[in-house]
Amino acid sequence: MRVDATACGGASKTGAAGSAAFQISKDTPRAAGPLASATWSLYAEPQSLDYAYAYDYPPNTVLANVCEQLQRITPDLKVVPGLATAEAPDAKRWVYTIRSGVRFHDGSALTADDVVASLRRHLDPKVGSYWISSFQNVASIDKTGPMQVTVRLKKPDQLFNEEMGTSAGTVESARFLAKAGAKYGTPDGGVDCMGPYTLESWQKGQAITLKRFDRYWDPALAPKTATIKNVFIQDPAARVNALLSGQVDGGYLLPPSGFAKLRASSAGRLYFGPTPPPSA
Repeated sequence: MRVDATACGGASKTGAAGSAAFQISKDTPRAAGPLASATWSLYAEPQSLDYAYAYDYPPNTVLANVCEQLQRITPDLKVVPGLATAEAPDAKRWVYTIRSGVRFHDGSALTADDVVASLRRHLDPKVGSYWISSFQNVASIDKTGPMQVTVRLKKPDQLFNEEMGTSAGTVESARFLAKAGAKYGTPDGGVDCMGPYTLESWQKGQAITLKRFDRYWDPALAPKTATIKNVFIQDPAARVNALLSGQVDGGYLLPPSGFAKLRASSAGRLYFGPTPPPSA
């Protein structure tokens, strides 16, 4: 059992509701070895797996394992290259050089066209992207080389590149976007990204199952678990009981009322994570 409970008050060592002191952990231990399968609890079923609407924990928990972004945000909040390296030739341009050798789950190669199609969706009012504010200063997004994309800004925006490490910077197959149309990101339409896991199945009202992608581009982050099943358990008490009984192996944002039982259980360990600092 692996349970994460975000600490909402900074680095206090006092537990919620008068419970015993807890220790803030930056991260949980690395995997000891390969695992055939694991089951993770989500407190709600995602309304969509369309990255344009990924603005809550349930969809982002799934998509963080399925899709990739132009940039990455590390655990210590540094922005590093993901699917592309970034350069700012001047204050009103961001130039992205796309990583070669990256494959989508269907086997096709990542191209600059995929990046352009993915980012431009946020500008389309018909899509209604939740991430439109990240693109408020964007004037144009164009392919400027075989593996290069240039974003031109209306005015300088240093934060834009940081946003490319969030769902705003997710890259999807242009071909798949066109093929799926309005069904993209739904249980019937699915997604086709290039993350460490593929979307194996989506059982409406029950679970989303992910399967390890053996052609994942980053060997340093190759997954050790073959299959991950994300089950939807809305009732907080039911999520705690599922962990205690071994029905699920982990979860996030558990109710404070269950902390005492989870602490005392020999089925696993309860971790308290730090609250990220507010954005500048």
